[in-house]
Parts: sequence; structure tokens; C-alpha cells
Amino acid sequence: MSTSTIVKTNANHEIVVHVEGRAQKTEDNSPLYYVENIHCKIPYIDPFAEEVMEIYKPHVFEECTNESDLVRPIFDMNIKRYMLHINDSVISQILNSSEIKYTCYYQEITHSDKNGISFINGFKLHSPVYFRHGYEIPPHVQAIILNCHEARNVSHVLQMDGYALVQYKSPPGAGAERGPEATEGVAKDSRKSQPRKPSVIMFGLDTMSRINLRRTMPKVYKFLTQTGWYEMQGYNKVADNTFPNLLAVLSGFSPKTAKKKVCDTDRYGCFERFPFIWKYLKEAGYLTAYAEDAFCINTFNLGKPGFSIPPTDYYHLLFLRAFEDQLKGWKCDECSMNYCYGRRVQSSYIFDYMKEFAKRYINDQPIWGLFWSSSFTHDDFSMPSKMDNYILQYFKDFETDGVLDENIVIFFSDHGARFGELRQLSSGFLESRLPMLFIYLPPWFREQYPEYARALELNRNRLTSSYDLHNTLKHIIEIGGLRNESVLPKSEDCPKCQSLFHPVDELRTCSDAGIPAHYCTCEPYKTINDKWTDRIAALVIERINEYLWSKNLSSCCENLTLNLTQNAEFKIGLDMKFHSEIRKMDKAQYHITFTVKQNGAIFFATVIYNSILDKVDIDVETISRLNEYNRDSYCINDKLAKLFCICKIELPMPPVFVDRKISRFIGGDKKITRFIGMRPPSVAKP
Repeated sequence: MSTSTIVKTNANHEIVVHVEGRAQKTEDNSPLYYVENIHCKIPYIDPFAEEVMEIYKPHVFEECTNESDLVRPIFDMNIKRYMLHINDSVISQILNSSEIKYTCYYQEITHSDKNGISFINGFKLHSPVYFRHGYEIPPHVQAIILNCHEARNVSHVLQMDGYALVQYKSPPGAGAERGPEATEGVAKDSRKSQPRKPSVIMFGLDTMSRINLRRTMPKVYKFLTQTGWYEMQGYNKVADNTFPNLLAVLSGFSPKTAKKKVCDTDRYGCFERFPFIWKYLKEAGYLTAYAEDAFCINTFNLGKPGFSIPPTDYYHLLFLRAFEDQLKGWKCDECSMNYCYGRRVQSSYIFDYMKEFAKRYINDQPIWGLFWSSSFTHDDFSMPSKMDNYILQYFKDFETDGVLDENIVIFFSDHGARFGELRQLSSGFLESRLPMLFIYLPPWFREQYPEYARALELNRNRLTSSYDLHNTLKHIIEIGGLRNESVLPKSEDCPKCQSLFHPVDELRTCSDAGIPAHYCTCEPYKTINDKWTDRIAALVIERINEYLWSKNLSSCCENLTLNLTQNAEFKIGLDMKFHSEIRKMDKAQYHITFTVKQNGAIFFATVIYNSILDKVDIDVETISRLNEYNRDSYCINDKLAKLFCICKIELPMPPVFVDRKISRFIGGDKKITRFIGMRPPSVAKP
């Protein structure tokens, strides 16, 4: 932004740009840009534009059950133990009698083991433990399946449920045998002797652009405009899908650089060696947690090896898999994944765990946790509208529980809609590349570090990326002090990236922010309606076919051929007039959207085309697939190649699998095979 340009926010926290004293707005009084300077112009997009409202279909929230909880584990803060509470009135309602006898038991969930070796991707259900009201759950129990049945009829199940437990862990240096009072004293003494370590909760929704948040979750968005919240309106993704974007946030690496300097993320054992943020947090004295729903598309397991040991102090994957297996699943009419497991919305298993974790350690010890949901946002851009009040309630619970008094909260996403109707609109390029990022600073932090709050305010309308967010997490660790007084390494893939607690350069470029050209939203493009652009599409397809051949996949994947060039755009540059006539140039950069004859696959590519040499310069792995591809690419495991592969043999109906199969062991002897990526079957609603 030039020195004559000033960015302010109005009452709705939308930007208003002033250049040489003139407010730059459209005729309907909307701002023109999220970011505007001589190097970057990210256009404002109206969330409620006519073209999107023609396809937007709001949904209504559905409960998974009308019954109240028969048994609930409640944490007693005085003794720091979970107690099982039985609601007799619910029993009477279910049985329609107070005379019939019943009994309840729980089964502990742990990692399965084979030949004495723990198997992290498998779970084991232990023998039933029968209990009465007020039963104290042993502190080693991390998750349970609950079952109540008629005393004389075991098959008459009254209610079944699953709970992941956030059992209390003592601060470093405080033995559990010393008791709660002793551990509280240690925590207080340690806080007096060093700077306060800010606790951080990362609340993530897959596939949520800042534009779509306003459209589908207006109540949540309104909450996020309150004092203490800062929205990074120029936050730009750095890669196509979830894994590389989250990897950038959690490690500062891209998969390609990691393969050269750390390890190959496709190989078993790599994630144990990887410099994830939680390792630095643990070293600094934090308790850590990571939980994610939708196991079928889990970030570190879909086409990846996953973790061989739990990566954080609290790790939810094991419990999620047990709940998916033991509790009945149900899909709503418009759902592509299971909406309910048992009596609860799928994502509630993650977010209730988040709420318990945040509440457990308020004013006790520093914590960090990532809680990520894909189940209701990944496949349908309208679906989040179903969950507006539902997500809002978690923020209200944060208020009630005192979490917002003490903790930094980061509400964020990895990218916007990558395929489907929304992506194919004129605004789809920006929708897919501008994920939401809101950062909340508690009152004590704003008071103690006012310069950091001012920097976030200033950075609202400056270009930022996932690597900046990574550096911000490292900065938070440094604020609380390091044991060896060293400075933590910053983002490997973006040397010019920085903490968002410092002002970002107002003249920043995508290259400065570690954003590849294909994902950069800074420079405007103009549509071209000329037949010669078919040649560009054809050359890109040749490169895709060469890519598949280089990976030895041409025997199982079709050779792609051009069907139609849907759209072609020419990069006009920031110094050119948008409305000037565009002529064909010898060498220029283009956005091109095209379909192939094989299964109607739709692709979007950023490409440099040299018309003199009739050649294209493109990194095939940056090409985006705009429509769903799971069924097309079932025959291969390569996560990137799946975008381009149309299997030569069609997948039979119903689908058997879409990715590599895994096996797990239940109870030590019952082997079950499951296929990652398989859509859960529809079952009757409980």
C-alpha cells in the first residue's frame, strides 16, 4: 500500500480504502479491496452476490436424538476426577416405569496391541465395568463406551454413548502423588518466577473461506466482531488442500522442502521426526492436544502414514475410531459424511473435547490444542449454515467458562471451496484461496502487550500466509520464555515471513509471504474469449499425462484429452489498465479452466505460455481439480496424482474403497478391515 493509502474498518469490520482522500468503494457502498497496494490488490467479494445466492441453499440444524443423557461423566474440580452420574428420571421415561431394574457398565478404550507392541491406529475395548451413581472413574481411563440395559435382558439396550475424557495431568515437576493443592502451588510459584505463558486454543473448520463464513454463519461472524478479535482479511493459502496448508502452520515446511531437509512425509516414521509446533510447546512446558473428526479424510492418515506414537499429550484419533465403529452412524439427507455417531453430532466429539481441555487448565498451567473439523464443511459450501447456532454456542461456552478471559483463541481454516458449484463461479478463484483467520487476544494479553494488539489491527488488511501464523505460534512460545533462552527457528519455506504480532510490510508480495503464484490473489486477471486458448489447455493436459507416466501410473490411469476450455484469463499486472484491450502476447501468465473427455473432470491451472515456442511452463502439482475425484481415482494411492487420474476400470457400485486399506484389531483378536476415504453407509436415524 502506498503512503497515500489508508485502510480503516467500518462498524461491521469491513474495510474501507482511502486513496488521496477518496474512499474507494463500489456503487453499492461495498469496499473495493481486502488488500490494496502497488504490489497487491485482493478484490472484495460480496458474500451475497446474485450469482452465489442462486445456488446457496441454507440448511436447518438437526438433533441426533431427543433423549436426555442417561449417564454423563462429570469432572469434579476439587478431587480432579471424573464421576459417573446416572439420571434416574431418564430411565423412567425410557422404560415408562420406575419398577423395572436396569444396570450400566462402561468399557475402557485403549490402543490395541499385537505381540506386546502398541498399535496406535487400532483400538481395544476392555471388559465391562459395572457401576452405580457417583462412581469415580480411575485417572488412567482416557475414553469409554457407556451402555445401560435392562437388568434381566442384556439385549434390551436403554442407551449407549461414548466419551473422551480429559483426565487431569499435573504440571511439570509436580508429582501426582502430591495432590491437587500441591500442584496448584507449583503452578502459581512458577508463574511468579517467569513471564506468563499464554495458552492457545486453535479452533479449525476445513474448507471455510472468510467470504463463506459471512454467508453461512452470520451469527458466528457477528460474535467475532467483538472487542479482542482480529481478522486477517488478507490471509492467503499457500497450497491446494488441507495437508500442505496445515503442515505450513504446524511446522513452517512445505512437503517438498521437508522431503529434502527432514524426511518424506509419505513414509512411515517421518512424522515422529518432524519439527511440529507441539514439540517446541512441550519443551517450553505446555500441555498439548490434537483432535480431528472425519477419520476417512484425516489430515495425517489419508494417503499418509499417520503417527506411530501419540504426538500430543491428549490425542483423540484412537477414541474417534472407536466411536465410529461402536456407535450407530446416520447421515442427513444433504450430508456426504456421517452427521451423527450415536446420540451426538460427529464434530461434537471433537469440540466437546476442546471445551473440556480449555476449561480444565484455566489458571492452572499453559496449554495448546488444535481441534479440527471437516465433517460438515468439506463437501458442501452451504452445509455450515446448518451449524451456525451450534458453533456459536461453543464460543458462548468459552465466555461462560472463562476461556476468553485467559486464552488466545485462533479460529481458522486451511482453504475455501476447492471444487463444486461455488468454485466454478466468477468469485471461485478468491473463495478457494482466502481461508478465514481470526485471532483473539484476552484482556490481560492486550494490556500487557499493547504493541502486539496494535500490530494485529494494522495487519488486518495486509497480505499474510500460513507461514506467518506458524511464526506467530513460535513467538507465543518465546513470550513465555524458553528454557535455554534461545530463539526458535522460523518458517523454513518463507524466510521473509514473520510473527503477526509485528507489523507486516505494507508493500509485501506473494513471494515475500511464501505464496506460490498459482495461489496468489494479489494480481488481477482479465477474461479472454479467444479460441487460441484451447492450445494452452491442450499443452497443460500433455504435461498432466507426462506427470502420470513419470509416476508409472499410465497403465491404470486414462490418457487425458481436451473436451472444452471453459474459461481463460490473462494476468494484466498491477500497472496495466483493466479495461484496456488485451492483445495476445509472446509470453504471459494465464489462468485456464478446462474439462477433459474422460469422466468430465474439471481442472484449473496457472500457466506461463510462450506463443513463439508454443510451450507452457507449469508445475503440474499446483493444478487444481474443481470437481470431486474420489471415485475417479480409486485405483491409486498417490495423494497428488489422485487429482489427475481417471482409472481405466470403472469403480463398481456401491464403492468398495477409494484409498489404501488398513486393518485394526479390536479386543486383541477380532480383525476388521476398513478402507480410508470410503463414504460411511446410510443407516436409519437413531
